[in-house]
Amino acid sequence: MSKSQGRARSADAERAASQQAALDAAVTRLHQETQLWQTFLSVHRRLVELLADQMMADHQLPLDWFDVLIHLADVPGMRLRQRELRDRLLLSESGVSRLLARMADAGLVERTPADDDRRGVAVALTDKGMATLVAATSSHLDLVAQLFTDKLAAAEAVALEHVLTKLSPGTAATE
Repeated sequence: MSKSQGRARSADAERAASQQAALDAAVTRLHQETQLWQTFLSVHRRLVELLADQMMADHQLPLDWFDVLIHLADVPGMRLRQRELRDRLLLSESGVSRLLARMADAGLVERTPADDDRRGVAVALTDKGMATLVAATSSHLDLVAQLFTDKLAAAEAVALEHVLTKLSPGTAATE
């Protein structure tokens, strides 16, 4: 091996070592500075998994279907444009369309052309959807209480509500 090849390999090794050191420092910083965030995400993910498992086991109802039923039951006329429902669910257009097609096939919602714009789609809660929501609500509330609400003292619940409001995008940070 020539001296120039040796210097090139040495420079490559130094670059690789420098990149590895920078990566190690970045990962360490991420762990240190996002520990609370990662804990929040982990707890949220686990709570949602438990709620979804319970909803499926007790009612053969996916949790996202339950969420759709609640959104529809919560508006006058129990009817929303698909676009409005999509915005509430934070899903893509194709994702909400597939979800609603499966729910319509199960008889829980009805999809019809929107009254004011035939290109739009309106989604309405059916009688079966209402009955399904009523049947699933009690066990869902019980599990939410068991996993979350009942674990917080009144002062903790008030503090958590304050923190979540403060963290909510679009709200002014206040003390």
